[in-house]
Amino acid sequence: MRRCWICLILLFTCAGSAQELPRRNSFGAAVNPDPQGIRVSTVVAGSPAAQAGLRVGDVIIAMGTRAISNSADFLQTLRSALAATPLTIAILRADVRQQLEVTLEPVAEESDPRVDTIYSAISVGGSLRRTLISMPKGASGRLPAVLLIGGIGCYSVDNPADRNAPYRRFARDLSKAGLIVMRIEKSGIGDSQGTPCFETDFDSETEMYVAGLAALEKTAHVDPDKVFLFGHSIGTLIAPRLAVKDSVAGIVVAEAVGINWFEYELANLRRQSVLGGDSPAQTDDLLRSKEVCMHRLLIEHQSEESIETSMPECKKRNSYPVAAPYMQEVMLLNVAEPWTQVRVPVLAVYGTADFVTAETEHQRIVDIVNRANPNSATLTLIQGMDHHLEIMGTPQRAYEQRVEQHKDGPYAEDLSDQVAKWLCAHAACKPAA
Repeated sequence: MRRCWICLILLFTCAGSAQELPRRNSFGAAVNPDPQGIRVSTVVAGSPAAQAGLRVGDVIIAMGTRAISNSADFLQTLRSALAATPLTIAILRADVRQQLEVTLEPVAEESDPRVDTIYSAISVGGSLRRTLISMPKGASGRLPAVLLIGGIGCYSVDNPADRNAPYRRFARDLSKAGLIVMRIEKSGIGDSQGTPCFETDFDSETEMYVAGLAALEKTAHVDPDKVFLFGHSIGTLIAPRLAVKDSVAGIVVAEAVGINWFEYELANLRRQSVLGGDSPAQTDDLLRSKEVCMHRLLIEHQSEESIETSMPECKKRNSYPVAAPYMQEVMLLNVAEPWTQVRVPVLAVYGTADFVTAETEHQRIVDIVNRANPNSATLTLIQGMDHHLEIMGTPQRAYEQRVEQHKDGPYAEDLSDQVAKWLCAHAACKPAA
């Protein structure tokens, strides 16, 4: 087995010259911030983390000799650890301290009998970001392409061990339908260089996708006149902004934010409070507290420490999977404004089990686009799909599974089918053999 620091020869960067990025260590778990360390939100079956006995809900507080207080500590430890050498991790499980031993492995590459995945890189702000470019096996000629703009947070889109990871399934399915799809690892995630992801702001993340779009348009086998954008979750705020800067063939947005952020957060929290069984009085009190906490952090730009000293509940109310500057930039966005300038076909996709966004927000996007460019935007519903692009049935069940039980569901295959059908109606697709 090759060791993780043996470099892969990469095929393309924005500058057009060959670049190299080493392969990272494999751990096999996703994490979120936690007051005591970092909380495990996902464990990939068969991964080193799974083999070590790590579970969803465990809080990692130390790795080796290093205390872990945030995602940056976690990622830096994984980068410096040696593959094939046991690493002791200290966890809290139900508030009881335990020790596990994990042996990291070099990450493999994705493989599929009908899809080729090219591991390449782009230059962003003087450092490299890993790109994964999926295309029909043995592709020839020029094909339509899609840039995938992902949701909020510090996670990897490069998960070879998890064949059911939603972004991987989506990219594979579209490539089987005859499209090329680019995914990009965020700054400091996976093989990508750059600032630790949790310290990256929204504008810098947007520039990463700007660079990715420029690279995709120049990639071999891509028809530069048939490049589409697919934005998911907070990526739906980035997609229309890219479209007005660079000519694209169309935009698909799924589980979209369609109203300004302050308003969105309050509406989102109200939905979840009701689903969680709060009384009307509890819900209103929760929203009052949330509004004050959010206003102090995102509008007045007060420090989190000073806010939480006077209002301890704000530690929970202002909990985000990114740093405060990221959210402060999002708060300044006029969500509707870029959509008023879009003059290409738009497909808005909403999963009926999504409790994080609303169908009305998607309809608003469609209405804004159609007002300036009649009949160019449509709304499609995916029955039973939740915000994570997986089948959950209803918003209530999705809430119970995600928030209370920390469980995933099967990928929503109808998403791939509906998006591929729409894309191929606007660009000639050549399905993989």
